[in-house]
Amino acid sequence: MRPSKLITCREWQELPSGELTDADLEVLRRAAKNEARRAGFAEDAILKRTEKGLAAQQMVGVLAAPGIAVEILPKVDGPDGAVRAALVQMLAVVRDFDVPTSDLAAMSTQRHNWLELLIELFAKRLRTAIRRGPPRRYVRHEEDLAVLRGMLNVKRQFTHLLVRPDLVACRFDELSENTPLSRVCRAAATRLAGITRSLENHRRLMELLARLDNVADSASPLKEPVSLDRTNATFHDVYRLARMFLSDPWQDTRSGRTPGFSFLFPMNVLFEEFVGRSLQKALGPGRVRLQGPSRSALRSETGRHLFGLRPDIVVDARGCPVVLDTKWKNPAGTPSKDDTWQMLVYGQAYRAKRVILVYPWKRGIGDEGIHRRWTVTGADYRLETATVDVGRPETVRQRLLGLFREQALERPPTSLVPSAATVEAQDGAALKLP
Repeated sequence: MRPSKLITCREWQELPSGELTDADLEVLRRAAKNEARRAGFAEDAILKRTEKGLAAQQMVGVLAAPGIAVEILPKVDGPDGAVRAALVQMLAVVRDFDVPTSDLAAMSTQRHNWLELLIELFAKRLRTAIRRGPPRRYVRHEEDLAVLRGMLNVKRQFTHLLVRPDLVACRFDELSENTPLSRVCRAAATRLAGITRSLENHRRLMELLARLDNVADSASPLKEPVSLDRTNATFHDVYRLARMFLSDPWQDTRSGRTPGFSFLFPMNVLFEEFVGRSLQKALGPGRVRLQGPSRSALRSETGRHLFGLRPDIVVDARGCPVVLDTKWKNPAGTPSKDDTWQMLVYGQAYRAKRVILVYPWKRGIGDEGIHRRWTVTGADYRLETATVDVGRPETVRQRLLGLFREQALERPPTSLVPSAATVEAQDGAALKLP
């Protein structure tokens, strides 16, 4: 299945109706509906019907159906090529694999869709790793041979082969390419060969499969007992890419035997994980907790905890907790009522010194970093909004690090509880909450 049409759009945009027939729209609508159901999302989570046709939602990636495919890119400033490269770089941070600067520069000038760029990256990395030496391990064999090889299997020799003096029961180790790591790589290459629409990528993958001809197929590649160590260091990134293609909690890729496939990510989840992983790389994993630790908003007289809390990120900044929550939406002058209440509860439950809402940076809102600050009436912590430019992922780590270069973090934390539902802005204005 090789679609004759490829449509590219951004989040929340209408698909260009001038390039699509009614039949195209119906095929895409059905494919999006089926993929959303199977991934556990609402039926219109990928494409939503509108008066003009279909509009992309907050899922980014590629959705393919018979005869047509649609590529949905995040709503980020910049040309399509640069946004694709940025998206690959974000995914590399989240999935912990490296993409050289030279590869990113090449991606920004290519016309391939985002999935094809990732397939090309995987194929080139696997080819380089195999050329340096495929992963091998010694495998124990027990065979009856004409001459002794390895050690004699005494028990078998004097039982089963007692009447066969022409055979020797041998037990020996043999170096084999049929390792768990190789089987995972072969499984990913096989799946991608059935998905790619690029003749060049298909050729690369078929060459790799021929090179892995001595590797057996795996019934459950994600359950293979792979051990990553310094002896197979060249395969570490390849393995992480392979696992990403074979399975993911919030995306699904299906082989060419089915009428369509998807490789999609909720952008709000990707943004959350990207910011969290970037902070861990900037400050160290020991100081940054993702999705925790869990607390509760209320505790009954009997000790029962109610309304569990699990913020996106909690940072230990010199003993002063800082709670961050990511929001994949345009930053406003002041945060919404719901977002504000959420952050006030976090500040009290975690006894935080600062609570920060992190948004994607957009042109026209000022510099990246801290956007605005408010102090919470009756409490010794503040609410802040900050922005990072995901169109330039290489700058995000340094921008996030800059959020914690604050003299206020030098002071010991306090445990005061807000006494009023008012958040006062740094310039004297106040955000009134009902």
